[in-house]
Amino acid sequence: MTRRGLFGGALLLGPLLRTGMATPPDPMLVTIRLSEAADKAHRAAGLLSAARMAGGVLSPEWRAHRIETARARCAARIALHGLTPTTREAAIALVRYTGDRVSHAHHTNANGARRAALRRLREVFARPGAYPLDRDAWVSVAASLAPVQPIPAD
Repeated sequence: MTRRGLFGGALLLGPLLRTGMATPPDPMLVTIRLSEAADKAHRAAGLLSAARMAGGVLSPEWRAHRIETARARCAARIALHGLTPTTREAAIALVRYTGDRVSHAHHTNANGARRAALRRLREVFARPGAYPLDRDAWVSVAASLAPVQPIPAD
């Protein structure tokens, strides 16, 4: 191959490499998106279950749907827990996802959810090959996982 051919190939491939078409997406980010979608579907099914339950007993089909959303959420979380964030973007996305999960915890268990989330993040970031979080990052993690305060009674 000549220098002219190599140079022409580099010119053609340059824009493709810059746009990210040549690299596959980070599996951690994909799994976080799937986990978020499964969480939203399960929460929505729970809200609809509560609305339907006010009118009487839930139908067997609806119960089966609710069980399937719970299984999908569990499978997505298991897949997420099996991965290690190796890039800064994946680490930030994991911390954001964990903070979002804590923010949806029931106010009576907010402190327990926060402690469990911090323990889980410590375990994940202690794995070999995990993106290192410095002390300032851990302070921001702890702040983002602040417990949800219950609404004060009137």
